[in-house]
Amino acid sequence: MKKPARTTRAPEGEQPVERRRRLIGARGAPLLPEAGAGGAPLTAVIAVMSFLAVLAMASLLIVNQAASEWTSALRSELTVQVKGADATEIAEGVAAALRVLNETDGVIEAEERDKDETAALLEPWLGEGNAAAFLNIPAIIEVKATPALRADLDLLRNRLTAAAPGASLDDHARWHDRLASAARSGQAMAFGVFLLVMGAACAISIFAARAGLAANHEIVSVLHLVGATDAFIAAEVQRRFFILGLRGALIGLGVALGALGLAGLAMRTSGGADSFIPAFSLSGFMLIWLAAAPIATCLVTAITARLTVLKTLRGQY
Repeated sequence: MKKPARTTRAPEGEQPVERRRRLIGARGAPLLPEAGAGGAPLTAVIAVMSFLAVLAMASLLIVNQAASEWTSALRSELTVQVKGADATEIAEGVAAALRVLNETDGVIEAEERDKDETAALLEPWLGEGNAAAFLNIPAIIEVKATPALRADLDLLRNRLTAAAPGASLDDHARWHDRLASAARSGQAMAFGVFLLVMGAACAISIFAARAGLAANHEIVSVLHLVGATDAFIAAEVQRRFFILGLRGALIGLGVALGALGLAGLAMRTSGGADSFIPAFSLSGFMLIWLAAAPIATCLVTAITARLTVLKTLRGQY
């Protein structure tokens, strides 16, 4: 005698959607296929978006670090230039200027710059050895001052002019303002690129989500027939896009860190870090911010896919 076929009955009180979720969860199969036309290309595109996002974030951090280093010295230092008809007059002016500076409250340190170093600054334009041989190079006194003194330099300027007629005081305000303005422009540009990358990730996610729904229209219809809600379908699609986004984000982050590491190594090897070009290194603080860029790309992709699916399903069903 044949045994009756066993039937699987839902536990009492279990809704069809919950049963469907339990079955899908037990099987581990996603709503959309993992492989095929929607998988590898979308992962590659997200990897590219993540790569660009990391580079944009790195540019923002490098410009911010460089601007801070450039302007910190300008905010705390002053320069006194002493001119004269001959070396004796320049030396007397330097001595008089140093006396005034050392007697001024708010001056932390005042030191004359080495004459050979001053002459070396003119060599790119005048040739090696010509500046010291044919010119009376003005003396440079580097001064470190407190913020209170920098707030009002008129009195110090008058005292220096009275003690040494050939002395002039420069607070670097013009250079500070130009560097600060250039830094803000660079930061705004890098942040704008980051926003464009996030916008491109949103657009790609919207297109891929709509294409996935269109390709799996029959599956979505069956899920609705068995009681699946739009929120359940959207959650499945979000999970799918989150997995793809995470894969792409990690790939993009790895490639970007490799490119930045090679760029930093090449700059240090060529000596570019000693010039006006800002030096950078992948420190712990910088790595944390760089890791935030691909995470943002991954979250934007998944959330945009969910919202797109919800809007599309509400318009069709």
